[in-house]
Amino acid sequence: MSAAYLRRHRVTVPAQLRSYTPDEAAAQTGLTLEELRRMRESGQGPAFVAVSKRTIRYLGPDVEKWRERFVR
Repeated sequence: MSAAYLRRHRVTVPAQLRSYTPDEAAAQTGLTLEELRRMRESGQGPAFVAVSKRTIRYLGPDVEKWRERFVR
């Protein structure tokens, strides 16, 4: 289901299933998109899922854990 569908039908996504786009993950962690990309390529930063060659998502719990551990 698309995010638009979920909003239109007022479906609430549980926190465990929430995923972030790179823009949203950067905002959550306080990193720039470039910093986040470099960390992803070097194997650092929050865990991510490559949905396709051009689509990356960061799972909500992974972003939260990373932020708690590394961002002060």
